[in-house]
Amino acid sequence: MERRCLRCGKPLKGRSDKKFCNDDCRTDYHNDRRRAREKELRAVNRILSNNWKILSAQLREGRRDVPAGDLSARNFNFDIYTASRLLFPGRRIYWCYNCSYRISRTGIVHIRESACQNNAYL
Repeated sequence: MERRCLRCGKPLKGRSDKKFCNDDCRTDYHNDRRRAREKELRAVNRILSNNWKILSAQLREGRRDVPAGDLSARNFNFDIYTASRLLFPGRRIYWCYNCSYRISRTGIVHIRESACQNNAYL
């Protein structure tokens, strides 16, 4: 089986553990991988930032208990958060930076502003 460059696919000659045909291919390959990871991180950070803005706005308005549908209507993403902790079976608290929230069985989101604790900043 002929070994090929991971970047451009050219046949490799030389050492048996060689992965790239030259330094340019090696550099481009690793730069592409780094850019892909950074793109994913930027997407998650955009969602976290949006979630935090929504929660903070609710707190500024004095709304600490909000129906989950109201947050969803503002594009709140319940799948992305900075940390979570199981309080007891069936009850979990989530953090989005310095805002914590829990969702009751009735679909009400209870929002609180909290200090940096319980791994709130991951």
